[in-house]
Amino acid sequence: DGAEPADEVPDFAAASGNALKVTSGSDSKSPSKEAPGGADSKGDKLIKVKGLDKQQLCIDLLMVGCVQSFVDFFYITQRKSAPSDGTPRQGESKDIDFPEETLIFLKETLESAESARRGGNYQMCFESYNNLAEYFEKVPDLKGAMYFYQRCADIAAEVDARESISKAFLNLGSCEERGKNWQRAMEFHEKALQIATSADSLPLQIKAASRLTEVYQVLAEECEKEGRDSEASMLYERCRACAQLSKDANLEGTACHKLGLSKFKTGAHDQAVELQKQYLDICRMHDDRIGESKARGALAQAYEAMGLTQEAIKQLENLLNVANEAGELTAQANACLNLGILYNGRGEHEKSVELLEQHFDLARQIGDRRLIDSARVVLGMVRGNGKLKSYIQLVNHDLEKLLRWKSKRAVMDS
Repeated sequence: DGAEPADEVPDFAAASGNALKVTSGSDSKSPSKEAPGGADSKGDKLIKVKGLDKQQLCIDLLMVGCVQSFVDFFYITQRKSAPSDGTPRQGESKDIDFPEETLIFLKETLESAESARRGGNYQMCFESYNNLAEYFEKVPDLKGAMYFYQRCADIAAEVDARESISKAFLNLGSCEERGKNWQRAMEFHEKALQIATSADSLPLQIKAASRLTEVYQVLAEECEKEGRDSEASMLYERCRACAQLSKDANLEGTACHKLGLSKFKTGAHDQAVELQKQYLDICRMHDDRIGESKARGALAQAYEAMGLTQEAIKQLENLLNVANEAGELTAQANACLNLGILYNGRGEHEKSVELLEQHFDLARQIGDRRLIDSARVVLGMVRGNGKLKSYIQLVNHDLEKLLRWKSKRAVMDS
């Protein structure tokens, strides 16, 4: 989908030659003369029987001298449809069918665009090509849309209309996004941002930066899936910079959070903490409880990795309160689990058991079987760990009591 349209244009010299042969009346099978007021020619009958004929519209464009319009019309209407499964097979591709009104609209708009270009009215020419691009994008026919958006960019470049060039590249990038060609989308949006900046067009800068933020994030997530954490971190850096240009606080907050998580993966814990603090500030400013829960969870993780257990506990306790207010059961369950483990590590057994019991209850409310099983195991281990000292005391000093516990499950003193 990202291929340049010019590379795919057929042999128009041959096509135009064939079209002109039809106009010359040199078909040996057709009568050379018609009686006055007699029957129509064989070609006219064909048009009447089959409706609008693409070849006739091509001829009309050539007859009025619109060669470029003929080239465009021929390319768009003679393309082959892609196979249903995306795998090209010989003889399977078919011509794309166009409704009659679409063919007329295409022919007339192309003719208007070329006439406007000849008359030096580049704005009208740009708008005509843009109308065609928007039409094909809605169909949707992304290849056709990109063909005409590229035409828009070329026309705007001839008169150095930078804002129009930037708009065309933005639209090309959006088409690539819809086709999930993220690398090509990034290239077009970067060009659009660069040109919009040179033209000092703030609205276009904001729009291009917003689109780039989304594209960088998708590319960074793909890098993370493939284990390329350093590349992902670089893309998240760009994502954050563009989010700041976009003047969108939500985009900026999300970019800070994603970059913070990426920095944590690469071991840059100090940077991760600073980024999550920025995300936390943005969330609190906009009363985003869900975002605040994510920020505090990430901060706790980073503080724990840095050995700052008390700071991690503080963030998790705040997270538990915020998640409770927001009704986020999963966030509450995670907070209880992490707090329980931290308190257990500090030897605060009763507090740890209390939190892990909450974790188990929340897991049952969520209804996730794997989470319930995991919560049951962790709670059992911590409860058992709390009785370990008593068990060791029995083994070493009170064999009779140990045997009673073994045989009758008599309660051991903790």
